[in-house]
Amino acid sequence: MISNKLRRLWPLLLCVAIGFSCNFSDRGSGNEDNSDNSGSRSDSGTDDSGEGSWKGTVSCDNGNQMDASYKIASSGNPVYEYQSKSGPREVELSEPGQVVRFVPPGGGVTTVTVDSISTSPERITYSLNVSEESSGGGTLSQSRATMESDATIDGSNLDVEFTIRSQNVLSQPGIVVPGDESTIVCRGKLRK
Repeated sequence: MISNKLRRLWPLLLCVAIGFSCNFSDRGSGNEDNSDNSGSRSDSGTDDSGEGSWKGTVSCDNGNQMDASYKIASSGNPVYEYQSKSGPREVELSEPGQVVRFVPPGGGVTTVTVDSISTSPERITYSLNVSEESSGGGTLSQSRATMESDATIDGSNLDVEFTIRSQNVLSQPGIVVPGDESTIVCRGKLRK
């Protein structure tokens, strides 16, 4: 049961973590979106050579293929796009320690923390910690993931690689059941 839940959860973590254009028709609306603690907004940047949006498909080592999008602000920082209960949102990722917290469409609370970030006109790397908590029927479900992103700009192409390490934990009063850990690597070439 836990591994099945993890298999269903990892694409959502991937979407949450890297702004994939994911459509989950089986995910309903949640209750309230109490907080969208966004970091900084995009200012008028000094380097606009990498500014823009890229789209395409990535292939993952577990056999899945997903539509993906990647956006870079005029400042050269990556833009984190996500779905909250209230609809699509985005925030510019700018520094380690930055926190984004929101209620996803399926309910619960998702917290994303920037672990590290490095930007240049040709390459953007960053690492995120993503945690999701939800409860129902007296059971608390917690998932944790670390996502590392490496994107290299080559003209109108963006070569991307994402590594996601995740684990799900179910708990009830007095019982904690850790799920299997999973590591997935996805790669692709996106176009402007």
